[in-house]
Amino acid sequence: MSTSSTAQFTADGQRHTITREQAEAAASRLTPAHSGAFNQHRDWYVLIGAGLYYVKDLITEATGTEPSDAKTARLALAELGFPVLCWAWGSFLKDGSR
Repeated sequence: MSTSSTAQFTADGQRHTITREQAEAAASRLTPAHSGAFNQHRDWYVLIGAGLYYVKDLITEATGTEPSDAKTARLALAELGFPVLCWAWGSFLKDGSR
């Protein structure tokens, strides 16, 4: 697992940068997904400290820019060295699609 201090993500066809520090600060402001804010219809989460956060919400909070999709968000957070997890259910569990 890489531990870069910055990573790139895409939003509306443009490249943006997020830092590890931005991600950690955003996590401190967001309600963890495993609390009362859980939503089974969101597939990808990032573990920061003891909290799980939706990958797109975390990057949006950290940078003010919503990633184009969960894939670009999860890849950026994984590049920063954070564990990224998925909630597999329905067709996502069966064959990897939603």
